Amino acid sequence: MAALARRLGLFDATMLMMGGIVGSGIFKNPYVVARQVRTPALILGSWVLGGLIALAGAFIYAELAALRPEVGGQYAYLRDAFHPAAAFVYGWGLLLVTQSGGMAAVSVTFARYVLELTGFRAGETAVAVGTLGALTAINCLGVRAGATVQSALMVLKIGAVLGLVAAGWLLVRPESGGPHPLLDRPPSFGLLSAIGAALVPVLFAYGGWQTASFVAAELRRPERDLPRGLLLGVSGVILLYLAVNAVCVRALGPEGLAATTTPASAVMRRALGGRGASLIAAGIAISTLGFLSQGILTAPRVYYAMAEDRVFLRVVGLLHPRTLVPVVAIALQGLAAAVIAASGRGASSARRARRSSSSAAGRARRAPSAPPVIP
Repeated sequence: MAALARRLGLFDATMLMMGGIVGSGIFKNPYVVARQVRTPALILGSWVLGGLIALAGAFIYAELAALRPEVGGQYAYLRDAFHPAAAFVYGWGLLLVTQSGGMAAVSVTFARYVLELTGFRAGETAVAVGTLGALTAINCLGVRAGATVQSALMVLKIGAVLGLVAAGWLLVRPESGGPHPLLDRPPSFGLLSAIGAALVPVLFAYGGWQTASFVAAELRRPERDLPRGLLLGVSGVILLYLAVNAVCVRALGPEGLAATTTPASAVMRRALGGRGASLIAAGIAISTLGFLSQGILTAPRVYYAMAEDRVFLRVVGLLHPRTLVPVVAIALQGLAAAVIAASGRGASSARRARRSSSSAAGRARRAPSAPPVIP
């Protein structure tokens, strides 16, 4: 009987890990943290603390991956640790809500950036659905094809982040203002509350590393490569996130960072003018495309595992005889995301995120609550 092909290695696992975490949010969300804690030490400390929490989770999943190197990853862990019903609910929630809904919103965001950068006269929905369709087709060609595209997009993402850091560090003068205090208020419950609020967008930004475990059955040595990929990927993201936040604090200052809803664009505009803003917009578009590619590669393996357990339609467990990938499951994931995007719900989510970002400055002056964060 046909089985999933083991064609991925440590590099693929690491890129999948990082691709599941790094989205467009790191280019925007630093301002949310700066509105809760107002000194460089607290801002960077929040990102360090969030990274350590994510790394602790990666250690746990590394152990689970070594014990259960099975297709479906988190689905299999829930099934074996708790009850098949818990895994069943998780899998259906992934398809109908979390994975498909997130991909729909991100596909519309990608379409918006592409149209603004290129000036093409096309509808956002058409571009979003077309993008999902193209990525679905690529992944149906085989796990090697999907992983190659994903890795290439992740390398481009890393390049965009490093370009932002280099431009901000070399071409922007540090924001003057003298030495900053360690804390922005005396030690108190209010300070702990502010740090807790700052950690909300930080932990959200670090989320997604667990999805790489979905493809455990397609790694050549899952008991070795998946744990290493988890730890290398999360560690790499921590370094990238700290570099972005350090350059934003240096270039804009804590107050300037808190005052803008587009910190990466603000840094690049100071460094290179309008061209810099266009370059970072292209970087954000690449980052969103990478998120979509990672989702279409990883999530269908959960539905395939469910079909293998006979808690999903058996047809979803079919493998293509030549490419040895679950083409029905991949097509199902792409279709679900495309339907949500075409229905307008994905576009509505993207518009709400944009409106909330544009009006966040006014809300922050009236209340200390954190604005919405972006994946």
